[in-house]
Parts: sequence; C-alpha cells; structure tokens
Amino acid sequence: MKIITIKQFSNEAKANLYKHKFDEEDIQCIISNTIVSTLIPMGAGTFSLQILESDLERGIEIIHELDELYIDEE
Repeated sequence: MKIITIKQFSNEAKANLYKHKFDEEDIQCIISNTIVSTLIPMGAGTFSLQILESDLERGIEIIHELDELYIDEE
C-alpha cells in the first residue's frame, strides 16, 4: 500500500476540515507535520493530507468538492 499526499495546507485547522470529510467518507487519511505545530505553534509550515493510493480517485473528487466550498477562505 502506497501513501500519497493529496493536498497541502498552510493552515492546520483547514487541513482538519478536509480530514473530517475523508473520515466521514470512510477514507483513511493522516495529516503530516501536526507534531511540528505543537512544538512551533507560529508558522509551523505545511501540513500534508495523505491517503492510500487506492483511494486517489474518490479523494480527488472530495478535494474538488471542498475546494469549491472553501474557495473564499484562502
């Protein structure tokens, strides 16, 4: 099983919004770099939403749906 990064965020809260939707769709995912935000709360860098490669097709659909929903928040 290969794990891939499907989207990157500069904001951990927004990354968690996307993760929540993936969890609702029963797609396993993780957000990398969350430990860094605990150690360095200001300007922690990039957070990567990662999923299994086998879920890529549905994952892309979800990303497009959410990007349209949150477009004004960038």
